[in-house]
Amino acid sequence: MDAVIHFLDGLTYWHWFAFGAALVILEILTPTFYLIWPGIAAVVVGLLLLVMPDLSWTVTLTVFGVLSVVTTLVWQSFFSPHAHDETNRISLNQRATRNIGRRAVVAAGFHSGRGPILLDDTRWQAISESGSDLAPGMAVEIVGADGAVLLVRAA
Repeated sequence: MDAVIHFLDGLTYWHWFAFGAALVILEILTPTFYLIWPGIAAVVVGLLLLVMPDLSWTVTLTVFGVLSVVTTLVWQSFFSPHAHDETNRISLNQRATRNIGRRAVVAAGFHSGRGPILLDDTRWQAISESGSDLAPGMAVEIVGADGAVLLVRAA
């Protein structure tokens, strides 16, 4: 335990800068936005040690830990691309509902109001909203979903 305390007590500002740079480089290699915040926190601790070189290792480690957690949580809560995206939460595990409003093409003729459509590179089963038969190659708009079956109307 004394060796660990001796190591931590010997850390200087450039150690924290190097640690921060390593974390930022790892973030660039794995774009997750989780390593950037501890990397920035390490650089801030390095700057703190540059200005106040007499800080103890317990203070620097505490500042690093608190800054890492707080900055990560703030980013996750307010600035994450999906932080306030309610549609992702509603349509989670409901792939068909994500297609509502999109256009597709009838793959084969509809019979009794049912048939396949092509959406991107996937063939989906669909039901005509009006119950009418649709011709192959016809453009349709997806207006709803029932499980994995899409509800369509002529576009």
